[in-house]
This record gives sequence, structure tokens and C-alpha cells, in this order.
Amino acid sequence: MSPITSEPVPALSPAHLARVFGIPDLPDRLAAVDDRITAALRGDDALLGHAALRVASSGGKRLRPLFTIVCAELGGVFDDRVVDSAAAVELVQVGSLVHDDIIDAAPTRRGRATVNAVEGVDHALLTGDYILARAAELAAGVSGEAAGLLARALGELCEGQVLEMRDAFDPDRTIESHLASVRGKTAALFTCACQLGAHTGQVADRNAEAVAAFGDAFGMGFQVLDDVLDIVGDEVRLGKPTGNDIASGVYTLPVLTALRGPDGDELRRHLDPEAIAAAAGDDGGTARVSAALELVRRSGAVAGALTAADRYADDARRAVSHLNQTAVGDGLA
Repeated sequence: MSPITSEPVPALSPAHLARVFGIPDLPDRLAAVDDRITAALRGDDALLGHAALRVASSGGKRLRPLFTIVCAELGGVFDDRVVDSAAAVELVQVGSLVHDDIIDAAPTRRGRATVNAVEGVDHALLTGDYILARAAELAAGVSGEAAGLLARALGELCEGQVLEMRDAFDPDRTIESHLASVRGKTAALFTCACQLGAHTGQVADRNAEAVAAFGDAFGMGFQVLDDVLDIVGDEVRLGKPTGNDIASGVYTLPVLTALRGPDGDELRRHLDPEAIAAAAGDDGGTARVSAALELVRRSGAVAGALTAADRYADDARRAVSHLNQTAVGDGLA
């Protein structure tokens, strides 16, 4: 068991999270999930295993498996079924990122070359499928209900992605449509992570519903904040250039809000895909993207988006407010 020491630890590190949730051996539990992911992807010297392992080990906060573990802890359970469920939900996240990189033709993710950039698009497509298959296998080994929860979340993820693709480069995209995409692309998997934890921890129905609501609200706020970072974040820390969403035609809450503001017409001109394509021969269209970013930054839309993220955080806290007498409930809040 890993002790909880008194020395300062980095925020969101396993040691810090162990304190937050009152689970002293949380670092060991998360390490067990990583080991299960490695074992699942390595398989019997699977040809796709090398690329899959490279992606799975490229970083990330492991928040989804964390929520599976801590929600199971509400029932006082940590066993192989919890580990398999946590590994499965993280593998869906990893596999979906491989597919996202194909769609975006992304050369890097988290500062590392993507599978499509190294092995090619065909190999990347199969790698993403392989990772999702391993996730399904793990969930099926837990229970039929776990497999159903994971399959449902994956379906919602696909719907969210295609909704985003449908609205690409559309400055008239509604905020409601954007949020529906976010709920499918991001929030659904956080909800699933919490549901899997409640399921494997045999948590009471009321609490299972509460943590599912928490996961949904947390996921919505998480994505809004991520969208803000694409506008104002530090490129080195992000591991990708800011403005990537704008360049890809993905207009998120800050951009959609700015489009409805006083400088909306000017912003719309900079977002014109034909104008960006015409400028590509000179600077890859980066000048227009940079100009669009500046308009969004000075519009006040970033502050509005952060307010929205705070509202989602409040929703998440309220969902688990009745669990405030438990360390896990306090930790989630």
C-alpha cells in the first residue's frame, strides 16, 4: 500500500488524488489499471499491439478510470472487475483518440507523433478498432451490464462525433447542437466510467444515479474548459497548437458566442474556409486563424465559457451533495 505522506505533491498526481478521495493505495490501484491496459493491448504479440501501446502510454490524466475506481469505493469494493472496468473505459478513450487523429489528420498528440503520422492512416484505423475491441473484451468479462454500458457510451461518442462533423465550418452552428455533440463525444464516457464503478461496487440505486449525473456534468464542464484552452492555452503544455479547433472547422462555445457578438461579422470573414484555403499557400492559413483567435479573446466569450464551466461544476457538486459524509463524496465535490 502506498502511504499518504505529508510532503506537497503535484495537483492531480496519484498521490494528491489519494488524499482527495481518502484512498491511501489509490496510486497502486491506478497502476493496476495501467498494467491491465498493457496486458490487454500486448495480447499474444498482436501486430497492432506496438502502436496501440505507444498511444496508451503517451500520457493523459486517467480521469475516467479514476472515477470508476472511486465510485466503486462507495461500495467498499476494489477487485479485478473494477480494474477491468476502469481499463475498458480508458481504452475506449484511447481508441477514440486514434480515430479522432485520423479524422483531423493530426500529426501529433500530447507532443508525440500520431499513429496515422508514423504507420499511416490504414494502420491507425485498425489500431483504433483493435483498442476498442480489447475494451469490449474486458467489459464483457465483467458482466453483460458492463458491456452494455460501454457499448452505449461508444455509440453516443460516435453520434457526438458525427454531429460535430456535420456542423464543421458552419458559423451558424447552434450552441444547442454544439452542446449535444459535447454530451456525446465527452460527457457520455465520463458518465459511463462512473456507472461502471457504481455497478462493480454494487452501489445503491440512488447513489448510482447520482454519480452518473456527476459524470455527465463533469464531462460537460471538462470539455468546455478544454475548448477554452484551445483559445487561450499554452501550446507547450497543451502539446498541440492553439486554434486547432478553429483551423479544423470545429466552432466551440467561445467561438459560437463571439460570432453572436459585436465583432461577429468580422470573425465570420476570418472563419471562411475558402479564404483560409486561399491563404494556405502563403502561411497555411495561420494568419487568419490567429486573427480569429484574437477576435474571440477580446470578445468576452472566454469569460462566458468559463462561467458555463462553473455552472456545470456546480451541477456536478449538487449531484453528489448527499454523499458529503463520505471521503469519496467530498473528493468528487
